[in-house]
Amino acid sequence: MEHIRQIIFHAGKAACAAFCVWLFFICSAVPVSAAVLDLPQVCREFELAIESGQTQIAFTTSADYTLKQLHQQLAQAAQKEDLLFTGRCTYQKQVIGEEAAYIFFLTKDSLLEVTRLQSTQAAYKAALQALQSSDYTTSFYSDTSYYPIFYLMLQQHPEYNYNTYVWKKGNGTYGYRRSSELTRSEQESKMRQADKKAEAFVKNKLNNTMTDVQKLKAIHDYIIRQCRYDYGQEDTDGYEDSYTAYGALVRNKAVCQGYTAAFNLVASKAGFYAIAVCGLANRSSHTWNYVRIGNKSRYIDCTWDKTLMQDENIRYDYFNVGRTVMQRSHAWDVKQFSAKYLKYCRYLD
Repeated sequence: MEHIRQIIFHAGKAACAAFCVWLFFICSAVPVSAAVLDLPQVCREFELAIESGQTQIAFTTSADYTLKQLHQQLAQAAQKEDLLFTGRCTYQKQVIGEEAAYIFFLTKDSLLEVTRLQSTQAAYKAALQALQSSDYTTSFYSDTSYYPIFYLMLQQHPEYNYNTYVWKKGNGTYGYRRSSELTRSEQESKMRQADKKAEAFVKNKLNNTMTDVQKLKAIHDYIIRQCRYDYGQEDTDGYEDSYTAYGALVRNKAVCQGYTAAFNLVASKAGFYAIAVCGLANRSSHTWNYVRIGNKSRYIDCTWDKTLMQDENIRYDYFNVGRTVMQRSHAWDVKQFSAKYLKYCRYLD
């Protein structure tokens, strides 16, 4: 009999403790509002909280709504403030009949500041301007991921590639980052010196009496005479000056990407639209230039014209040529490096 009394006594204590926990939760943790909100009203509560910087949002709504539906309202509210709901937040919930009382807790990881891209054209503009300005802090976001556009722009414009890379995360954000192999000041210094060289050439060696072909020929010749091919860096991993416009114009030593980057940079300073083409030549990875000349789009390969030289006489085998000539020795994805991409160079003006 005494054993049974003990069981009843302990059971009563447990029930009392459980009741106290429940009462505390109802009375203090989740204050129940008299108003029962529908989903648009829940969204508005989230908006007001985000605007005012609140980290706890309490409301009462229908018990039929799922957590996914409530997260969608939070995501919509965040979007209006140019923020992305990352899915990271905790909540408390108490169901009372057909109603549910909630408290959502937001942390510094719950909302991420992003730049939202609404169209393909906006993505090209954002990607190119982020490259040109060395924007390595912005997180871009779009319902349809434009990560491939950011990657392609990095390929087409190596004049801004100093071991830059494109990143993307599972939450849908993407953007550019600087490699840890260069500090910000080191990269800015190299880009500044390359710019100075390019601008000096355009100012001192080009003039308005020259035709477009004459100007491009002068740029072609300048890069070939300025730079020697760096055979020692063909298979090097990681950052190397020889892959940059700085390597070609300042250190006077580069591989094909450096030649191509230098040509793009100088040509842009002279008012031309040019992109890099990535492909194969003699079955090896290679890059060269595609440039708008008047109403035509033509190919220029400074690297091959340089390496074909037998003496001091510059070769023009791959200067101002069409696709047919290039395809005899070069292979590339024409759709990825077509004339339509030259029009996006206007975003670099």
